[in-house]
Amino acid sequence: MLKDMSLKNTSPLTLPPELHLDGSDLKIGIIVSRYNWDITGTMLQLAQEELLDLNVSRDNITIVVVPGTYELAITAQALLRRGHFDALICFGCVMRGETRHDVVISDAAAQGLQQVALNAGVPIIFGVMCAESQQQAEARIPRGSECARSAIEMAHTMRALATPLHTDY
Repeated sequence: MLKDMSLKNTSPLTLPPELHLDGSDLKIGIIVSRYNWDITGTMLQLAQEELLDLNVSRDNITIVVVPGTYELAITAQALLRRGHFDALICFGCVMRGETRHDVVISDAAAQGLQQVALNAGVPIIFGVMCAESQQQAEARIPRGSECARSAIEMAHTMRALATPLHTDY
């Protein structure tokens, strides 16, 4: 749980306080692309470890594997229609090739996932690596843990924003 969710105007030079993240009451879905599994599978493993470290129950983590990055959005939509999730994490890896196929796939995934998130009102963490090379993709694998932390933070942020502010008039 987030300790301080107050909406304050702070100086742009001031870093926000370190958050204490607790996912003990959260249900998280993870959708991962099988394509480039050496990258996405490792990101999945790091995300699972981080979620467990942040007290998300193993029973509250749902994992769905799809063929590629393009299938993430439709799967996210289906998963959210199937049950309640506080946040989703989507992992994919698209690497530059000889054609513009990588641009088409990565743009479609980003736009599709954003549309699903906005329509459902559920945060979807975009863990899709758009890399120039295998080496560049491998360097970004640690973002799997970052995505897990972002999912917990955004789930709590959305809960806090859904709670009406009490004001005295």
